[in-house]
Amino acid sequence: MYENTISWLLEDENPSVKYFTLKDLLNKEKEAKEVKKEIPQSKIIKKIFSKQNEEGFWESRENPYIPKYKATYWQIMLLGYLGMDRDDERVRRACEYIFKFQQKEGGFSETGIEKAKKEYEYTKERCLKRGKKPPDETKFVDDLIHQMELSCLTGNTVSALIRIGYKNDKRVLKALRWLADIQNRDGGWLCPYWKAHIRDTHSCFYGTICALGAFSEVKNVFKETIKRGAEFLLMHRLYRADHHNFEVINKKWLELSFPQFYGYDILRGLYVLTKLGIKDERMKDAVKIIKSKEKEGKWILEKTPNGRMHT
Repeated sequence: MYENTISWLLEDENPSVKYFTLKDLLNKEKEAKEVKKEIPQSKIIKKIFSKQNEEGFWESRENPYIPKYKATYWQIMLLGYLGMDRDDERVRRACEYIFKFQQKEGGFSETGIEKAKKEYEYTKERCLKRGKKPPDETKFVDDLIHQMELSCLTGNTVSALIRIGYKNDKRVLKALRWLADIQNRDGGWLCPYWKAHIRDTHSCFYGTICALGAFSEVKNVFKETIKRGAEFLLMHRLYRADHHNFEVINKKWLELSFPQFYGYDILRGLYVLTKLGIKDERMKDAVKIIKSKEKEGKWILEKTPNGRMHT
C-alpha cells in the first residue's frame, strides 16, 4: 500500500528526508550513512548557512531567540531536524554560541544580558516619565533572564543538541536534570519562573511536549519523569480536556505541522510517545485522526511558518 510513498520519500531531491526514511523506516543504516554525507550540500542547508555569521550565530549576537524562526535557537532546531551533526564545524560554532545562554540551573533562556539591559532602559524611561523610581538595574536584568528560562525552549534546544551529537555533553545532561527537577505535579511542564505561568497549576501542552521530546532522545534514563510526562498526554488522549467531558482542547492541534518548534499537534504527541516505546489504548483516537487525513499514502502539510524562516 505504501510502496509509492516510500519511493517518493527516497527521491534524491531531499537528502534529509531520504536519510531518515532509510534510517528510521527501512532500518538500512549503511545506506543511510552514505546519504547523510549529501545533506550539507542540499539547497536548504546551504541557504541556512549562507545567513550564518562567522562567529556562529544568526541575525543577532545578543539575542538568539528573536526574530522568531530566524535567530540562532531556531536554526539549531532546524539543523537537528534535517540530520546535520557536530562533525560540521559550522554546526559546532552555532552550538557553542547557544551554550552561552544556558543558565546556572541548567535551562536555556530566551533573553541574554544585552537584551535584558535594553529592556531595562525602556522600563527606566517609562518609570521616569511617570515620576516613579526605576528598579535596580542588576536585579532587573538578572530577574528577566531568569524569568525567561523556559521549559519549551530548553526542551527543543536539548532535543536538537542531542540529535546533533551532544548527547553525552555535561551541559546537555545538566539541562535534562533541570527539566526533570521542574516537572509539574500533574506530570506535565510549565515555565516555572515566567510571570505568565507563575499562578498556574495545570501544565502547558507546549512545555510538556518539548520537554518530553528531549527525554525521548535519552529514553533509558529519567524513567519516572518520562512515565509521568507520558501519562499527562495519555490522560488527555493527546488532545482532549480530561476535566471537560473530553472536549477537543484546540482544533489547531489536529492540523499536521512541520517544523515542530514550540507548538503542539497530535502528530508530534504520537511521535514522541511512540519514540518512547509507549503503546496505549488512549492513543487510538489520535491515530484515527491521522489516518483519516491520508490520501493515497500521503498527508498534506497543514501548518508551517514558511516565509518566516531563512529557508
